[in-house]
Amino acid sequence: MFRQQEVLVEGFQIAELRVDPKAGEIAGPGGLERLDPKVMGVLVMMAQHAGEVVSREALLAQLWPNAVVSDDALTRCFYELRRCLARAGGESFRSIIETLPKRGYRLNARIDAAPRPAPTPAPASPAPPPRAPERASTAIGTAPRKGSAWQRIALLALLAATILFVALRVQRADPPPAKTRTAAAATTPEAAARRSIAVLPFVDMSAGGSAAFLADGISEEIINRLAKSAVLRVIARTSSFSFRGQAVDIRTIASRLDVSHVLEGSVRTEGNRVRVTAQLIAAANSSHVWSRTYERNVGDLFTLQDEIATSVAAALDATIAAGAARGEAPVNAEAYQVFLRGRFFYNRRAPGDVERAVAQFERAVGLDPGFARGWAALAGAYALLAGRSGPESARLRARQGAAARRAVEAGPALAVAHARLAQFLYADKHPAEADAAFRTAFSLDSHDPLVLGYMAAYDLERGDYEAALVAQREVVSRDPLSGVEVLNLATYSFLAGRLPEAAAGYRTAIALSGDIPEWELALVQVLARQRKFDEALQQLPHIASPAIRDLGLALLQEAPGQRSAADGALARLIARPGSSSDIQMAEVFAFRGQVDAAFATLANWREALSRSGGLGPSGRINAVETLRTSPLLQPLHADPRWTALLAAK
Repeated sequence: MFRQQEVLVEGFQIAELRVDPKAGEIAGPGGLERLDPKVMGVLVMMAQHAGEVVSREALLAQLWPNAVVSDDALTRCFYELRRCLARAGGESFRSIIETLPKRGYRLNARIDAAPRPAPTPAPASPAPPPRAPERASTAIGTAPRKGSAWQRIALLALLAATILFVALRVQRADPPPAKTRTAAAATTPEAAARRSIAVLPFVDMSAGGSAAFLADGISEEIINRLAKSAVLRVIARTSSFSFRGQAVDIRTIASRLDVSHVLEGSVRTEGNRVRVTAQLIAAANSSHVWSRTYERNVGDLFTLQDEIATSVAAALDATIAAGAARGEAPVNAEAYQVFLRGRFFYNRRAPGDVERAVAQFERAVGLDPGFARGWAALAGAYALLAGRSGPESARLRARQGAAARRAVEAGPALAVAHARLAQFLYADKHPAEADAAFRTAFSLDSHDPLVLGYMAAYDLERGDYEAALVAQREVVSRDPLSGVEVLNLATYSFLAGRLPEAAAGYRTAIALSGDIPEWELALVQVLARQRKFDEALQQLPHIASPAIRDLGLALLQEAPGQRSAADGALARLIARPGSSSDIQMAEVFAFRGQVDAAFATLANWREALSRSGGLGPSGRINAVETLRTSPLLQPLHADPRWTALLAAK
């Protein structure tokens, strides 16, 4: 191996991949891929330390020496790098970069000096120029929004039964048929492509960065306003804000988000005045379609946000009803600013931020008791805190319910208020009332993220897998860089029996969010169902948790030469009670054909729940749905014991 510091000079080779740092390119059997400078910087640094663990702190210090950026920027770089490696060299190259939880990353590949090309004799006659390799679309197809209480419920259920979280999600009103949901977008492909937009986080230009909360708030409000248009596809906050702090050009952002236009802007405050500059850019040629600068009093933010959203929509030949999106009475200006500060903390989620958000939301509704969205936001923040185990949980849950009901009282036409009430009612074991609240939320605004995000789960609970996939694809189209949303789409594909789609979705979710053991286990389960044992075995070393790794290995007893290893994994799981849930163990037994052991495990699980009081009316519904929707338990369905198990009280 050549000296690794030389990779910065003439380029280097990773197996059949040729890396040219100066040109920002990697080339291999799959073609040529151009990397953003930061992504190439990550690859170069990993190559310099091939075989070694490189910490996230070292990478951030090297690549962003004079800037403060979130870990998301680095996560996106690794996602993009793995994607480009796989496209240039094949899927096996995606896994040469290993994520080591709480430690960093490691490049597991040999690095060699790039061979110098031999001189090529001149051709006898002029040859036509070679065609540039075609590049596939960089649009990424991805669940509940980051950090929401329902997201937490989904992930907890993943811990309990890997991918079987669907049954724990909130019931919703009967949505319209899938064809009705997408009717608004039923236009020509050209028009649909023209009417898509991502709103980037506005830059805070105020002295000392004192108005970051205001800049984020304005950006998010514009997203919410534009999303009310029936003909615009608007990228959700999770994905559009993921580019914060990254030196990525507009064309690249538009390509990754699959949009035709990008809105960017800046905010500057001075005293009670705010100056907002916004510009709409066409991604095809980076031209400015529309731009304007506004100067207003801070108290005029509502009107300002409406004006910007309305102007942007008009530039895209779309319409929205100015001022009609909020569904609530006018709000005190000071209360609104405090609300934006609370939402800034709620979205950031640094240690202590949820508590800070609660304090700000409480202050906002204290300033304006009729502030419906303030009460709804407070209910959501209380839900996050109540979800943590501890003696305060019951008190916080009660506060969640009180805030949700105040939100509905103050804003009976506000969809998010009814959605937050439904969230509380579901957590408080009142599924019928929760369903009614969601029925109201859906009738008020089927585009609201809290409603749209659960449309697919409702279809799944009704057994309509195709409708669930249609709905979740719509969610992913609006939030393509959300690992959780991609995970949900992969899970729905798995449940619908679309195994290739499920495997691809899980790979994308893992690439977006890092090596999460439960997600990697779901991928192993899909690969095992496909009998792609070699790929499943390659995935196992990436699973950091020994117990979860054993759950995957125990499924591979039919893989050539793996019977002894799979049996050993199962033996270890049995010898460590509590290391895996009973449902996970039952899934392993069922997949291995050990039907009696699977039923015995499930019977013990139901008995334990009954003894603990965990099978109240809504708890029993959840338990039945968890069992019914598990793909790995399908071999048990034909057994008479299955019906008796589901009917047990």
